[in-house]
Amino acid sequence: MSLPAIMTVFQDVLLRIEEAEIPYMVVGSLSSIVYGEPRMTKDMDVVIDVKAQDASKFELYFPFSGFYCPPAEILNDEIINRGQFNLLHHDSGLKIDVIIRKQSPHAIEEFRRRRKISFWKGFEAYIASPEDVIIKKLDYYREGGSEKHLTDIRGILASSELDRIYLEGWIKTLGLDAAWKKVTL
Repeated sequence: MSLPAIMTVFQDVLLRIEEAEIPYMVVGSLSSIVYGEPRMTKDMDVVIDVKAQDASKFELYFPFSGFYCPPAEILNDEIINRGQFNLLHHDSGLKIDVIIRKQSPHAIEEFRRRRKISFWKGFEAYIASPEDVIIKKLDYYREGGSEKHLTDIRGILASSELDRIYLEGWIKTLGLDAAWKKVTL
């Protein structure tokens, strides 16, 4: 599947989320591509700030004719428990990981700092800030040790202006110093 076809599906998903009036931000690989260096990905990670009563919106905006969307009961449980679920686009097989915004101080601040910027061919979308993408990538590295997260971080550092005080403050607060040292060596 070509990059334009992949990005068209992702754009469609974000438009549907916007039409449902659900606050969101793109995180993960796509956000690191926006701020850093390009690489292929076949999934999109989106954090949403949603209430349990909004679960039914997903059935409306992501009908089975185009997407696999979990039933409202599962969505409701995931929203209440601040978990996550997947949307699957039938025609392309692309996966969208939908993550319910957590209640931690960093998750709240991260969502507050999201930015609406160019996403694909003139379409603007809410994306996590570059500092918060780095923080999450450091956390993912700490959890799993995958070098791709460090590579993504180095790309962001080379390509984006950063609020170093904010970044280093959360690195210290979240205990990510050891992972950060691996990036800055």
